[in-house]
Amino acid sequence: MAIPIRDLPTLTGRDAERFIKKANEAYKRKGTVDFSKEMENARIILANSKL
Repeated sequence: MAIPIRDLPTLTGRDAERFIKKANEAYKRKGTVDFSKEMENARIILANSKL
């Protein structure tokens, strides 16, 4: 038996404008994650593991 395909809700008007504005602000605030400490710990563990 086939599953009916439902329409996806679409933002329009003020809701769409507010969504785009917030998405752009979040994109501008994005940052990077520094894993240098974790990588150093992993190197120490591997060095001590006698592989």
